[in-house]
Amino acid sequence: MKDEGCPRSAEHPAYDACMKNSDVPRETIRRAVQLCGGIDSLGDALNVSTSTLEKWLSGEEQPSAELFTQAVGLLLEATSRRPPKSGPGDPTESGRKEKPH
Repeated sequence: MKDEGCPRSAEHPAYDACMKNSDVPRETIRRAVQLCGGIDSLGDALNVSTSTLEKWLSGEEQPSAELFTQAVGLLLEATSRRPPKSGPGDPTESGRKEKPH
């Protein structure tokens, strides 16, 4: 039997369903850095130093449950303010497209 590896979501091909639980805090912080506009901005939002964030990003240390929860909250807040992506089969789209002339 051939090993197919970890399943990947068609919607999110970079998502690795076999991510270890220990990777979740690091990836959450990494994404929060992106959405907050940089490591300094995230540090300000979480009230932690850049060096602490760098340790979390390297996996050297893990954030406390409280700070991890705050980072998740920032991600949820940032992503809820973005307009939803419209794609094929999206119920917000009428499905009718005007053909170019």
